[in-house]
Amino acid sequence: MIKSTLLAVVVFFGSFTIAEAQSYFNSGTPGPSTALGWNFGHITYCLTQDDGVNTWHYAFFPDGSYTVTNHPALAAAGALACQSGNLVGIFVVTLNPFRWNWIATYPFQ
Repeated sequence: MIKSTLLAVVVFFGSFTIAEAQSYFNSGTPGPSTALGWNFGHITYCLTQDDGVNTWHYAFFPDGSYTVTNHPALAAAGALACQSGNLVGIFVVTLNPFRWNWIATYPFQ
């Protein structure tokens, strides 16, 4: 009886897993006039790629620059601008390596 109870307790506690926080990555390639802070433009087209671990969302701009993220909320916000062609702003925090952390979409072109 004690062995079966002990086994049940071990199995019960062994079934718990440690949840790890999702690491989000916001990067890309800056354009020739990209500066620190807010940068505004129109997204030419978007691409989504799943590598089996992350789903990557790319947004390409007319000047040859692009942004990439695996953050679902930022991707959803950017998707609106991909579909509408409306103005979008990206807040750039570093240029080398290129990193950004905010996106703003506007209801006008």
